[in-house]
Amino acid sequence: MKKILSLLLAVSTVPVFAHPGHGTQNPLSPGHYIANPEHSIPLTLAIGAAVVLTVWLLNRQRASK
Repeated sequence: MKKILSLLLAVSTVPVFAHPGHGTQNPLSPGHYIANPEHSIPLTLAIGAAVVLTVWLLNRQRASK
């Protein structure tokens, strides 16, 4: 589990650079991050990883009691 967590942390800290020329929304609006796949796919994966990690930790805590 430590290896998986380390990999997730390493991937999530990759520097992000601005990339002009995509999307029609204001780049500072929340809609920009939801409507463009460049942002929505990593956002969905990050939320999914957080949910999986939380469920795993809760199940582990319940099993140890």
